[in-house]
Amino acid sequence: MKKLVVLFLFCVCASNIGFARQWDDFGANVTANNVRAFTKDLGGIIGAGTYTTGRILGWGGFQIGPRAGMLFKMSKGQGTTETERNHTALGDRHEVGSVVSPWLQADIGMPFRIDGFIRASSYQGLTIAGGGLRWGITRPSETTGAFQPMVVLAAHSASAQDFSATHYNASLVLSMKFKYFVPYVGGGVDYTTVTVGNGVTAADVRGEREYAATARATAGFNFKLPSYMDLSLAANYAHYGLGAEASLSLRF
Repeated sequence: MKKLVVLFLFCVCASNIGFARQWDDFGANVTANNVRAFTKDLGGIIGAGTYTTGRILGWGGFQIGPRAGMLFKMSKGQGTTETERNHTALGDRHEVGSVVSPWLQADIGMPFRIDGFIRASSYQGLTIAGGGLRWGITRPSETTGAFQPMVVLAAHSASAQDFSATHYNASLVLSMKFKYFVPYVGGGVDYTTVTVGNGVTAADVRGEREYAATARATAGFNFKLPSYMDLSLAANYAHYGLGAEASLSLRF
């Protein structure tokens, strides 16, 4: 477990050193035309990966490991020309390309079919911390083909050089049990507030707050690997279009 955590932290630190701090570009690029689209995109990527197992851990269960969410391309903003619409709060959407947010997450199973989890990330100028609860609506079963409906609630706080954000999410998830893997689907709403800093270039958005609620759907698989390891791979769809999630964790 220690090796897994150290490897994750090493990768995050190395990526921060080797590449430009992508989120620092917000101050020079945010405008009244793109701040709302940015708020929705940010909510989608922060909310990704809150239910990678597809099922609750159960009383006494524990899980820890690195996870990541990715959007392939930021969504368009408003504007009268295609150039204006493609100018996102981080720069031209074609030049920005994909946006990745990795984090470390720890989950613990509690009584009454409840899991608690905490997560944290610091990557390319964006720091995120938060957590939440998962509740199994019905008692989990190890029988092949058994369904497990689950409710997930999460809250996060994020900060970067020129903005801060709060994020809340509520999701409903349905999974099916098989011997070596668990497929799952889920849907929910991300509610995000972005507060723009006073140092941004565009004077008309300095100190402003943008609120946005957007739906996000996820479909994925969780695989049981040897040595108590779990691998989860999923696709999601939100305001930004297609995205992806992945996790590799140690599970007891």
